[in-house]
Amino acid sequence: EPENLTDAFTREAVAFIESHQDRPFFLCLAYNAVHSPLQGRDDYLARFAHIEDIQRRIFAAMLAHLDDSVGRVTETLRKYQLEDNTLLIFISDNGGPTAELTSSNLPLRGGKGSVYEGGLRVPFLLQWPRVLPRGQTYSEPVCSVDIAATALAAAAIERPASSPGDGVNLVPFLTGKQGGQPHAELFWRVGHR
Repeated sequence: EPENLTDAFTREAVAFIESHQDRPFFLCLAYNAVHSPLQGRDDYLARFAHIEDIQRRIFAAMLAHLDDSVGRVTETLRKYQLEDNTLLIFISDNGGPTAELTSSNLPLRGGKGSVYEGGLRVPFLLQWPRVLPRGQTYSEPVCSVDIAATALAAAAIERPASSPGDGVNLVPFLTGKQGGQPHAELFWRVGHR
């Protein structure tokens, strides 16, 4: 692939949406940015020339590039009038590794690879204008395992009884149709911890 990988992923995602716009689709777009190796595109690096620390400048460039790329995907949904009826989920995989990327998880303790909130608590955003209220902050703990259950429910596909999984459909909680917490408890296992 000759293109920057963030651009290539965006190009392919936009092409996929364009070629599937007339029927239901599922698209999993797993960007590798912002992740090492830290490599910012020159035009984005120039936007952040005022940041003296080169690692922070590259990180900012990669993050802005990712943000613009997600914007291109959402613009494509809007262009084909798919935005209102598309469940869009954005999630990070872990907190930042502060030593490597000069990122900060404050005020949370820990980072990538730890079981503290700095390693586990990440942005988890859902957008589905036809169904979910805008601008809402949901404060109960949820987890990435909820994505499959929520997507299946959004597509009106019943979860197979032979594979119930641990995930919970988040839509009833986010719309207020169901109270309480989606999970009584959440557990992580990292190595022998």
